[in-house]
Amino acid sequence: MKKRKFAFFSLLIVLLLSFSGFQYYKYQRVHNIFDEIYYEESDYHNYTFLWKGRAFYKLKGLKIIDNGSQDLYKHSIDYKSVDLPNTIHSLGYNFYFNFQGMTKVNLEMRLRLQDTETTINVDYLYDVNNQQLERFMWYYDDESTGYFQQSQVEDFLAKHGKTVDEIRKEADNVLRNKVLKDWTTIYSSRFSPDNWGEVTVKDIWRTE
Repeated sequence: MKKRKFAFFSLLIVLLLSFSGFQYYKYQRVHNIFDEIYYEESDYHNYTFLWKGRAFYKLKGLKIIDNGSQDLYKHSIDYKSVDLPNTIHSLGYNFYFNFQGMTKVNLEMRLRLQDTETTINVDYLYDVNNQQLERFMWYYDDESTGYFQQSQVEDFLAKHGKTVDEIRKEADNVLRNKVLKDWTTIYSSRFSPDNWGEVTVKDIWRTE
């Protein structure tokens, strides 16, 4: 009987230590609010669906896609357009859980230029390996061809009376006041829409 009790308490101690170590690991790996978003989704897909609800299920007005394909967008979360202000054409996340070696989350928004149906895309691509958030913009023409080079985007915006800096400011406002604000309402975050944590924001221009 004593041996059984000893074995039981030994097992209980091991489980408690393991759980404490796991919780510490989860805490230590999060450096900023984007880590929170990525790892919360990654953990849900890996194991927490067994006992814990998905954070994004708490937010209304989302279209959540998960499938077993090899498509780049197989894990996506999009805001339904009816729930977005008129200035935002579309808004959503794409998660890459070690997809083709990527451990990243991409937030893509399409902003309407004032008094037009013309849109400009602004992407925020976050890499959990280096805590770097890359911000870049691009646009489609009428034939759905994408243009990414700095000179192309600057000329496109100039025709509509806008500058790159103005669009970056508008996009950052959407990121703070819509995306991150929504996140902090559904998740007990250590950060806030104005305090992102340890993250480096880098503006880049893509070639394609």
